Amino acid sequence: MVSSLVQASLNIQVNDANSLATAGTAIADPMMTFYKQNQTEGIPGKLTDTWYIAGSMFMTLIQFWHASGVTTYNSVVSHDLMFQAGENYDFFSANYSQWLGNDDQMFWGLAAITASEAGLPEQDGKPSWTSLARAVFNMQVNRWDNQTCNGGMRWQVWPYQAGYTMKNAISNGGLFELSARLARFTKNGTYAEWAEKIWDWSATTPLLNTNLTIWNIADSTSNEANCKDAGNNQWTYNYGTYLSGAAFMYNYTNGSAVWEERVNRLLDSTFAKFFPAQFSSTNYGNGSVLSEVACEPILSCDRNQLCFKGYVAMWLAFTAILVPSTRDLIAPKLAGSVEAINLQCSGTAEGMSNLCGVRWYQPSWDGELGLEVQMSALGGVTSQLMLLASQSPLTIDTNPNATEHHIDTSADEKNPSESKPITTADRAGAWILTVMLGSGAIGCVGWLIKTQ
Repeated sequence: MVSSLVQASLNIQVNDANSLATAGTAIADPMMTFYKQNQTEGIPGKLTDTWYIAGSMFMTLIQFWHASGVTTYNSVVSHDLMFQAGENYDFFSANYSQWLGNDDQMFWGLAAITASEAGLPEQDGKPSWTSLARAVFNMQVNRWDNQTCNGGMRWQVWPYQAGYTMKNAISNGGLFELSARLARFTKNGTYAEWAEKIWDWSATTPLLNTNLTIWNIADSTSNEANCKDAGNNQWTYNYGTYLSGAAFMYNYTNGSAVWEERVNRLLDSTFAKFFPAQFSSTNYGNGSVLSEVACEPILSCDRNQLCFKGYVAMWLAFTAILVPSTRDLIAPKLAGSVEAINLQCSGTAEGMSNLCGVRWYQPSWDGELGLEVQMSALGGVTSQLMLLASQSPLTIDTNPNATEHHIDTSADEKNPSESKPITTADRAGAWILTVMLGSGAIGCVGWLIKTQ
């Protein structure tokens, strides 16, 4: 039961790193309580009825640690992130792979590359974090679908899954971002080539419509319509993945004018669509609070959608750091959002305090509670810490312990609905079983004759 809808704010001073770190910890503590409460049968990194959200939570916690220096959660994050890499270290464990989407696996890949960029210590006897991200990349590019729409990533992995005939923005934009970040971190041009390929293909579809004054990213398109139709729901994280990937490509290319233009146009779209003018903060004015406009007004966001703003806030911070010309545009948006979070994260329930809701622009807790809204608010606070620290993500030059190595993912790339090939041993076993059954049948007939 909710015991109080309004309590004291977090007392955040938006330009004070210590204040932000303290507030981030106050938000993260109940998030980790929800994490422990919702683990499936105590499995590290597996939340009930979802898989990827824990991966995105680890991504957020790693970024919070890197920006704040707070190490409280690192041991849990490191252990549980590696645990969910699975038996083949590719975030495609047989326990879940039969129902995963490409976007599910992608988020774990982003968590792994975040670990490399932040310098999360490597684990003895285990593959590097970069190697885990590379394994996700390799599996996903192997699924690039040239049979429909001349390319693109399907939403779902297997043909029997609902959504297999769709191609969506988060699967393609997410792989674009992962490719761009791997390119910058490793200095390996293959990743950059794939980033270019994914962008170019996306721009031929409604998933990335660059022919409008304000660029538009549709949520999905269908193979049946040759990727000409659009499911046009507007979600922050679709814009965030393409924006972040473009920022990393700008930095990787040492300031390409092409990528700078793409960053600027996506930034314009993000501001226009997700910072409504009517949502203001005390010191940063109108249009300074990030909002998930498709679901927040009627509090209809599902558990996935509750998370999106936190990712985007951190990706905006990356953009400001990697593309310095955008910093003065982005900084007031993030600071205003943190001012709003300061008031929103004021709830008390179930013995916990500093609970955050979904409507950051509302000046008191809106009553929503759970891991997802805490993580989103933590992403918002982390984004401001990132700006204050102004630390560029590490690369292999500054984190040489994160060298990438090949991981064989072939064992996890088999369609679970397909029959296994019949081998000589299978035929021999079938022949023996046939003989046994035949002998048994004859024996039964003999017994019946004898007893009559």
